[in-house]
Amino acid sequence: MTTAQPTPPAAPEVAWNRISRIHRNLDRLARHLLKRPAGADVSLPPPDFTHPQTAFYFATIWMRAWYSEAWAASSRWLYEQAAALGHTPPEKDFADTMRRLRAFLVHHMDASVSEGEETERVCNEWFERACGSVVPQSAFEWHHCLARLLEQNEAYAHFMLAIAKSVERSPEKSTLVLQWRAALERQDYPRYRQSLQEAAGDLGLQRLNEQKLDSIHSRYRVRWAKALEKLGHDADFDREIRLRAEWALLADTSGALIVSASDVMEALELSPGPQVAHALRLAQILREFHPDDSAEQLLRRLAGQWVAARQ
Repeated sequence: MTTAQPTPPAAPEVAWNRISRIHRNLDRLARHLLKRPAGADVSLPPPDFTHPQTAFYFATIWMRAWYSEAWAASSRWLYEQAAALGHTPPEKDFADTMRRLRAFLVHHMDASVSEGEETERVCNEWFERACGSVVPQSAFEWHHCLARLLEQNEAYAHFMLAIAKSVERSPEKSTLVLQWRAALERQDYPRYRQSLQEAAGDLGLQRLNEQKLDSIHSRYRVRWAKALEKLGHDADFDREIRLRAEWALLADTSGALIVSASDVMEALELSPGPQVAHALRLAQILREFHPDDSAEQLLRRLAGQWVAARQ
């Protein structure tokens, strides 16, 4: 007597289309509320559902990119408003599970490291619940894994849209919209890049090519985002971003000093401490005005300016 196999899940294309429709509705509502985009399109193509295992890999990567990159700021902000607006996430650890599934699929997991061990445990449990095996192999098992993945993402997309609709209906709508917009402006990386470009022009740094500006942008953008998170939603983000862009350009384009901290301490008779840093900054400015000075000349010039600056 043969055991009847479970019914295969519905066509994944249908579920994917439903998720895409929810994303479009969320995007339309968010644009209406914010008067600006709330996220970006995922640059990856949608999965090809011909082979369930490959489709599972690409769907996982695509969905993770939507939540953690393209719509990162909005999805994070909406999630933070859920409880206050009366919504409960369909799965408490959904975002973390998606992160771990993607890592499990595209990175080597070192089980001897606690993070790798935990990721393997979470993914093993997920696969076992989805298809009955920790190690899916057959097309049938991968179909079930894919169906479970799409089911979870559809539920979470509905959750995001429901929160956005609650914002739309809330008596505090105006305040919530301002807060949402501020959350986006804090994470507006293309805006950081544009501000760098404009600041470079104003500072006479036209010699900096696109590659150099991209390098500065990559090194500073996360630091700027963290600093901007501390500002209120009514802050002037354009000004705050511009101030940081100018500082980064000045810090990154200043030439190397020809005098050291020990040179400065000896010349100015300073003890180690903040005054040494102040003196080095002054030396840096003097060096820019007098680039042909030798170390000895720069120290003499610094000594004179140091006395004048402290009077």
